[in-house]
Amino acid sequence: TNMTMTIMSAKREVESCKETMSDIAKAMSTGSLRGARGNSGVILSQLLRGFSKKIGDKTEIGVIEIADAFQKAVETAYKAVMKPKEGTILTVARGIATKARECAGTDITLEEFCETIIKHGDEVLASTPELLPVLKEAGVVDSGGQGLMEVLKGAVDCILGRVVIADTKPSGAGVSGVDNPKYSEDLSADIKFGYCTEFIINLEKPYGIKEEDDLKQFLESIGDSIVCVSDDEIVKIHVHTNHPGLAFEKGLTYGSLSRMKVDNMREEHEERVIQDSERLAKEQAQADAAKTEETQPEEQTEHKEYGFIAVSCGDGLSEIFKGIGTDYLIEGGQTMNPSTEDMLNAIAHVNAD
Repeated sequence: TNMTMTIMSAKREVESCKETMSDIAKAMSTGSLRGARGNSGVILSQLLRGFSKKIGDKTEIGVIEIADAFQKAVETAYKAVMKPKEGTILTVARGIATKARECAGTDITLEEFCETIIKHGDEVLASTPELLPVLKEAGVVDSGGQGLMEVLKGAVDCILGRVVIADTKPSGAGVSGVDNPKYSEDLSADIKFGYCTEFIINLEKPYGIKEEDDLKQFLESIGDSIVCVSDDEIVKIHVHTNHPGLAFEKGLTYGSLSRMKVDNMREEHEERVIQDSERLAKEQAQADAAKTEETQPEEQTEHKEYGFIAVSCGDGLSEIFKGIGTDYLIEGGQTMNPSTEDMLNAIAHVNAD
């Protein structure tokens, strides 16, 4: 969601600018920074900023120019993050830039270059769980890295003429990595700084290297996951902290604030765990119901005085119960403790007094 909102902000800015390379590059940089949301969104804006700086003065872009722009994008993004972590969007971006530089020195077409970059990017993304323990524990790849790959795949589809008119309605899909990711229920206990705090400073006072260093040092003293980047008239701040008000107060010493946003990450995590638990429970119930249907004895038509119901676990025991005349089988599941409703449903299915 954060990366989508970031890229859509860049899109809106580009749509309203003149169609020259330099104007589009500047609009892409400014638009993405102004609309950047979340850690991955701010980093994406810096990748776009570095990329656009390198291509801003070009009239044509080929393999060599793209490779140079990728390198500049990665340098800009790494500089923007106070404490870069490997196994994140930064790792994926750097891997792509390295591969692009290798390809640029060979006789390769633009189409071959694009396909090679996408394939390598997916491989780097797949390796992120080995670099970041929290990803490995959760069984997912890095969401920011996957978001970057979606952006690049969209760009490649456009370059190679594969684009169709997109359905802009939200799909509701937002899961990264695997179809059924696991979430560690005690992960919220590991969240040292609970509030994701973001805002833009509209500069009204001088802001040079000294002021930037001072601001970064202050943010580091109250939190982590800090991204602090400036662009002409504004400074974009992202910080995880337990005291959002202190970050806002510091920002006010440089100018007025806009686009202020504070999210309680512990609360969001708890809600996500509950939602995923409910979803997994529902899926398990549906799977159990389907399995129960498959293992039922052939439906009886003759009315009987006595009917027999058995609680079974496993195909082998189910076959034995069917063989000795059981009318209905209940799958006991992991707890071997069916609910009263399971029993009542079974009784309703059996044609007996």
